[in-house]
Amino acid sequence: MNPQTNELDRLLSNVFELISEAAKKHDLASIRRHTVKATELEELKQQHLSIQQRIASLSSAESAESLAEEGQANGKLRELPIEVTGGMKRQNLLTLTPHVKRRKIKAGEQLIIEALPSGVRFQTELLEQGNRLRARSEIAQFYRDAKVNEGDYVLLSEVAPGRWTLKKAPSGAYGLSKLMLELGG
Repeated sequence: MNPQTNELDRLLSNVFELISEAAKKHDLASIRRHTVKATELEELKQQHLSIQQRIASLSSAESAESLAEEGQANGKLRELPIEVTGGMKRQNLLTLTPHVKRRKIKAGEQLIIEALPSGVRFQTELLEQGNRLRARSEIAQFYRDAKVNEGDYVLLSEVAPGRWTLKKAPSGAYGLSKLMLELGG
């Protein structure tokens, strides 16, 4: 751990002690106030860890080279096309397994996503189990708003470190239909 994380842990511990004391006195107002503070400290801790992970990935030579290779003229750092399966749609999932296997994205990575066309923004993370995004209700809303169907592709594009857009990919831009167009079929 580092000094900032230790300090956040110490502050969280103090707040939990205050919550415990307020609970013994049945002081709901203090419990609420301290719970808000604990939630904010926990969010800061998660953001701090995310920043540390991002710095570590950017400081390694391999990551820097892969970001340079993946960089596009339009300023996008990474573009991750994902084919939506029937199961993903039914269960409100967005899984990134092929991209995790190619090391384009890692489990635990924090993402702030703007879903298009609605413009709704949400924060999520890539879970190790299933290589899927945690934000299932937001994914369900995106599928509805963008009218995504089984077999469609969606495009997760990094526009700044940790900031992404999510939109339905144009028909024929990815997958079998693109291959057929390239082969002249």
